[in-house]
Amino acid sequence: MVSGGQVDNDYSGISSLFEKYNSTISELAGSWNGTSYDNLVSKSTAFSSDYIGNLNSQMNYFARACDLYNDYQTAKTNLNNAYSNYHSAVNNKDSNAINHYLSMISSYKSQIESLKGQIESNLSSASSYKLEGNPNKSSNLSSGNYSNSATVNSAINWALSIADDNSYGYSQSTRWGDPNYDCSSFVISAYENAGVPVKENGATYTGNMRKSFENSGFTWIPGNPDVSELQPGDVLLSEGSHTEMYIGNGKNVGAHKNYDGSDGDSTGEEIDVGNYYNHPWDGVLRYTGNN
Repeated sequence: MVSGGQVDNDYSGISSLFEKYNSTISELAGSWNGTSYDNLVSKSTAFSSDYIGNLNSQMNYFARACDLYNDYQTAKTNLNNAYSNYHSAVNNKDSNAINHYLSMISSYKSQIESLKGQIESNLSSASSYKLEGNPNKSSNLSSGNYSNSATVNSAINWALSIADDNSYGYSQSTRWGDPNYDCSSFVISAYENAGVPVKENGATYTGNMRKSFENSGFTWIPGNPDVSELQPGDVLLSEGSHTEMYIGNGKNVGAHKNYDGSDGDSTGEEIDVGNYYNHPWDGVLRYTGNN
C-alpha cells in the first residue's frame, strides 16, 4: 500500500533531479558564454522553481490522500469484523453484545464516510491545476476543454470510491445508495455528488438521463464513439438499456449486475472498473457546464 512517506521519498528524488538539472545548466558557463546564456540560466531557474513548488503542493495533497486511504481500508476491515461479531451475538441472543456491536458498526460507518470525503477532497486538490507557473490555473483533463475540471474529477473520484467499497452492490430495488446502485443511479449520483443537479433536474433512469443532463450543463454527442474520442468524465449512454462513465486510459466505471442476490458486492465486480467496450452506445454526454 502506498503511504505518505513513500510519496515524500519520491518527491525528494524528483527534487534531486531538478537540482542536477540546474547544476548542469550552470556548468555551461565553462564551455559556452553565448549571448543567450544569462537568459538560459534565468529560464532554467524559473522553470525548476515553478515546477518544484507546484509539484510539492500537489504531492503533499496526494500523500495525505494515501495515508487517509490506509485509514479507510483499516476502518473497512474493522467494520466487517464488527458485522461478523454482531451476527454471532444475534445467533447467541446476547442483547448486550448486540447493542455493543451495533454501536461499533455505526461508529465505523461514520468514520468511513468521513474518510471518503477527506480522500476525495485531497485528490481533487492534488489534480486541480497543471504543473506550471500559475498554481491557480485550472487544468484540462484531456484535449477537450472542461468549464471546471474539478467537477469532473469529483464525479470520477466519487464513482471510484463507491466501486472500491464492497458494502455497495448492484440492485434495481435499492438503487440510490441504500445500500446499492444500478447503472443509471450510479452515474446520476456521481455527478449529483459532484454538485451537478442532474437528479434534481429529472434524471432517474437511462430513458430520461439525456434531457436532464443536457439541462444541467452537458452536451450530447450522438453516435457510438471510438475510445480515442472520449474524455474523462464522459457519460456513455444507451438510452434503452445501459450507462457507464469513462474515466480515461481506456477504462469505464459502472454498475453491472447482482451476482448473489444480496446487498453489497461479494464479488467485487457488481460495481467496478473495466476496459472500454462497444455496447453499442447511442451517444456521449460531456460536461461543459460552469459549475
